Amino acid sequence: MYSPQGIRAGGVVDLDSPARLWYLLLAAGVISVGVGVLVLAYPDPSLNVLCVILGIYLLVGGGLAIVQTVSDTDRGPTGILLGILALIAGVVVIRHPSQSLVAVALAIGLWFMVARALDLARAITGPRRLPALISGIVLIAIAAWILSSPHITVTTLAVLAGIALCVHGLIQIAEAFILRSYLRANN
Repeated sequence: MYSPQGIRAGGVVDLDSPARLWYLLLAAGVISVGVGVLVLAYPDPSLNVLCVILGIYLLVGGGLAIVQTVSDTDRGPTGILLGILALIAGVVVIRHPSQSLVAVALAIGLWFMVARALDLARAITGPRRLPALISGIVLIAIAAWILSSPHITVTTLAVLAGIALCVHGLIQIAEAFILRSYLRANN
């Protein structure tokens, strides 16, 4: 039986495994941290700039989630669902930046909430439990804060989104290096 990372129960690595593509997880983490730092460094720009930065991140992240899920048959349909949700949130955030801060906050908050709820489900049922648990708890708390703040300001939204992106990216980077070291040890 194969785990979602393509590593057999005895520790033998499946040569066709998506786990060999650990560097894609690393790239996604670096992009997430980069966007998070950019948003944290400039939290006061207009809503339009914040929306474009976060919208592009959501579009790229959604595309990567779909590609990763399609390439890993053991992963199930949740990755595709998450990717579609990220694409929708990205389009909403880019398309309507000046319409309403509330719409932008809802799109970003809902995406973080659903994505991290899936992390918590992965922490309960799947491999790499500790990073998924940490990511899920911290980012659901941030998403809840974003969603429960009826009078959120652009600066507050930027800071919360930046922190969430940095935390998520750092966890992805750690997972990539853990996966790489595990793959090297078992080859």
